[in-house]
Amino acid sequence: MAEAAVVLNTTAGLTGFITGQARGLTEGLFQVTGFNDARFEKEMPLEMLASPNPLGDRQVVMVRGSQSVDHVYWLRYLRRGKVGVTDKKRVCVELLVRFTTFDYVPKAGQGLAPADLTTLADHPMWGISGLSISMMATGRGRNPFNKFNEVGSLVFDTMPVTAGLPHFRINYRVQHQAKTVMGATLALNHNDVGAFLVHSNGLLEIAPGEGRTEKHFRITPISGRVHDRPSLIGAANAPAGRVTKLAATQIARSAGQDAQALAAHEHASLRVIGFDQLNGPDTLTVNTATVNGVVASADPTGRQGAVRLEYIRNGGVLGKQVRTKIRVLLLLRYTLVHYFTAADGAGNRQVVHQGGVPYASFRNVSLTVLETVAGDPVVVGEDGVKYDIKAIKNRFHETSTLRFGARIEEVDGQVGAQVRVNWRAQHAGVVGKSQSHDDFGDFRLGVDASGNPVLRLLDPRSNKYFTVTS
Repeated sequence: MAEAAVVLNTTAGLTGFITGQARGLTEGLFQVTGFNDARFEKEMPLEMLASPNPLGDRQVVMVRGSQSVDHVYWLRYLRRGKVGVTDKKRVCVELLVRFTTFDYVPKAGQGLAPADLTTLADHPMWGISGLSISMMATGRGRNPFNKFNEVGSLVFDTMPVTAGLPHFRINYRVQHQAKTVMGATLALNHNDVGAFLVHSNGLLEIAPGEGRTEKHFRITPISGRVHDRPSLIGAANAPAGRVTKLAATQIARSAGQDAQALAAHEHASLRVIGFDQLNGPDTLTVNTATVNGVVASADPTGRQGAVRLEYIRNGGVLGKQVRTKIRVLLLLRYTLVHYFTAADGAGNRQVVHQGGVPYASFRNVSLTVLETVAGDPVVVGEDGVKYDIKAIKNRFHETSTLRFGARIEEVDGQVGAQVRVNWRAQHAGVVGKSQSHDDFGDFRLGVDASGNPVLRLLDPRSNKYFTVTS
């Protein structure tokens, strides 16, 4: 899939808002255009975040605070149509919507009295940064899916909305030209518009009243969460101490918590057995070049994240290739944590580093079947349920089991306590339709050279049957 040209559009629609950069995501007959980096500015006038101004006519500048939550949503567009007596999937586009929510605090040096801070703390103010729409990797390798080679486009743009709590509105326009072959109509002409709303509490939703949007789009959360908007105003203005690096030469970790197998998730003769409650070490005992036996504890909050996994088993029937014989959508959730020493009297702490990178581990690790969202039949109609995403597909209902386990391990040459995930797939097969299989493999959840979480597929079978989206 080639990437089309980038069109810059960084004009602020309103003071303090950037509408991002339009970006062509595909080339070909059906073109998709997304955008990058729509955001609230790091500095915002108080009256743009809270209306009416809680301090009256007082002009106060708010700046980005210390709280943030990353969010990823899977956005799927699907257009179906009658071809003869069958209802065919015509066009399907798999997208990712990413953004970060964060809090605002008053900029230092504005002479705010304690009473002013108390007032502002009663009006928690959060913003949005890094809002983007991009294509998602799929196990099928066809994104967009375009069965009849229709000519068309799906274009997204964004604009700030200041009514109520400020947020972003994502507008879309989709166009399909009619497709006729030898006098037979394969696809009808369509020209629709609609919108989504992105809120500073992490919610991505279809704009109210968008019935046609609810029929053709599905939103599935991947990582992040819908959250309250807690305020640290007041606390953010108090001395918090410094965080410095503790360079480790040797690390001994306490025991972690083993993964617990979950009850089987069963659908269409296929059982998926996942796990949860896997935790890395609570504490580290660190030796440095100058001191030994320093104890550091896991950050109690950490950074939540998730990885979407797609298991695909294709097959053949009497010499004819059959796509997607079996498909399972999975979600690997985790919290990435670093390790800090206890604070001294001035609030100063140290964070453990090894090889120039913060030592990391993972807690609250789980792997489950992805929970997909169905359309409301009252809104989308009886025909609309055909647009829902199915987490498990088993074309021939062959008796199958997909099982996962996990453990904490350390790997020479890599930093941190990592998670090794093992899998085994057993398929009984169906006479004349599908062969039996018994395969296994491994993943490893760790960090890269920059300290960011990464899931590595460790063997040819894992690379063949799994697709990773993070």
